[in-house]
Amino acid sequence: MSRNRFLFSVFFISGFCGLLYQIVWLRMALAAFGLITPVVSVVVSVFMLGLSLGSWLGGKWVERAVAWSERSALVYYGVIELMIGAGAFVVPFLFSLGEKILLRLGETGSVAYLLGSAVAIAISLLPWCIFMGATFPAMMAFVRQLGGETSSFSFLYVANVLGAAFGAASTAIALVEMLGFSTTLRLGAALNLGIALTCVLVGKEIPLLAEEGGAARRRGGQRGETLRPN
Repeated sequence: MSRNRFLFSVFFISGFCGLLYQIVWLRMALAAFGLITPVVSVVVSVFMLGLSLGSWLGGKWVERAVAWSERSALVYYGVIELMIGAGAFVVPFLFSLGEKILLRLGETGSVAYLLGSAVAIAISLLPWCIFMGATFPAMMAFVRQLGGETSSFSFLYVANVLGAAFGAASTAIALVEMLGFSTTLRLGAALNLGIALTCVLVGKEIPLLAEEGGAARRRGGQRGETLRPN
């Protein structure tokens, strides 16, 4: 499998899962905290904040982790995807817990309830949104390890956007209606787990093979890559 096809597939699925979670978690938040505009605003805001923080923090963390462990950045990308998948099970539990606590604060229109629901939503969603934001810097670190160009960011972004669009459409139109919230979330978690295992297994082979490839290029010989570029 070529490197570009591998990266495209991984980021397409990652984008698909990201929008799957956003749509399902938004609907679950509305069911738990009330069909009101502030709930929608808080969920969207938390997602945007988490993606921004994840991109910033992930870039710092992945570079240091790779330098310290001398492992492929793809291994850490796999760990991030695994953590995102865990959110499929943790977020519904946190929403349910938050709903039970907030029932003591009064009607959904009260200031205390609105503030409490905002806090509950932020606590429930922010960690997983941060992990989602960290996927880009982690994968770009892997691309740099393989000697890829910075233009690869555009390639990954397109794959992610296409996956997100497909995830949004299929989740809203079909998946939730056919499978329900819980099974749809399990599907997303299974996809994340598949990405995680694949990336960890492939990433463990990268350092040795990348070194062999560098030696071959210095000799003007063959390229020793697991994932050959197109």
